[in-house]
Amino acid sequence: MKINQAEYIISAVSPAQYPTDGLPEIALAGRSNVGKSSLINRLLQRKKI
Repeated sequence: MKINQAEYIISAVSPAQYPTDGLPEIALAGRSNVGKSSLINRLLQRKKI
């Protein structure tokens, strides 16, 4: 799979804040400094998203 575009939309803390556009979503959860951002950047082959 090749990802052509990625966009940060929101950090949701309640269901009322979840996006309603019907597009596929991926959620990552984890403690600080475990590499969540590094994983996203690596998957998208970008230096900063």
